[in-house]
Amino acid sequence: MKKKKFSSQDTNRPAAASPAPAPASSSTTTPKAAKTPKGSIQIDYPLEGEILTSGCYTFRLGASPTDRVEVSIDGKDWLPCRECVGYWWFDWSGYGSGAHSLEARIPSGKRYLKSKLRQFTVLI
Repeated sequence: MKKKKFSSQDTNRPAAASPAPAPASSSTTTPKAAKTPKGSIQIDYPLEGEILTSGCYTFRLGASPTDRVEVSIDGKDWLPCRECVGYWWFDWSGYGSGAHSLEARIPSGKRYLKSKLRQFTVLI
């Protein structure tokens, strides 16, 4: 049996193996991991920009495990929430029509971790 000779232009020639990737340089550094907060707090309801049309409303908040959640409505005093079925709740009443804001917080060491400010409107 004769062995076939391949020319450099022969398309039936077996493909050459790809060169192995170069090993990583020892001078490459691993990026530092971002610092993660000790907890999280978010306002579930009302939604951003939501229009409320009732004389009473209950805010729903989600938080990482904590012993306390507080809310501030329109930048006023911080008020305690109650925990039930895995969420934190605040029953709100006696408010008027207009634009309002809501912020929530949980303790995180000697400071507080705050939610994003939520804007909503009341029409009653």
